[in-house]
Amino acid sequence: MMTAVYLLGADPPPKSGGAGLLPILVVIGAAFYFLIYRPQQKKQKAAREASNAFVVGDDVVTAGGIIGRVLEIEGDRVTLETGIGNSFEVLRPYVLRKLEATPPPTEPPVSEQPVTEQPVTEQPATDADGPSTVTDASEGGSTTADQDASGPDEGPNGPNAAG
Repeated sequence: MMTAVYLLGADPPPKSGGAGLLPILVVIGAAFYFLIYRPQQKKQKAAREASNAFVVGDDVVTAGGIIGRVLEIEGDRVTLETGIGNSFEVLRPYVLRKLEATPPPTEPPVSEQPVTEQPVTEQPATDADGPSTVTDASEGGSTTADQDASGPDEGPNGPNAAG
């Protein structure tokens, strides 16, 4: 239909320009820069500074999770001691950060009044109706709690019962 209008001599519809799209792209680009790219660069810079902030004698952690004490720093290599007599070299970028000394744990505050322990008294487990009934699955019968409390020589049917 468009070609028919053009062939008849009518002016074609005006083409819309891309001028409206350009400000939208600029706003999206600026938002991307300020919300994503710039904060990421700040984090990387802080990580670089933290990884270079150690000296000989500091405790550090490597990218592999190994904790050691710095024995020597030569250029891009760091010698770490992980135990008495155990040392190895890593590249400086793989030393992630210096470990901070942890303060010793503090004791919780003690209350002014001394705590006295109340003696625990054991009370027999009985219902209001009398001794509780326990079913013994191995023998198929039921026994009372008083019978279960009998000594090792007494069975469920009385003292020294053959069973």
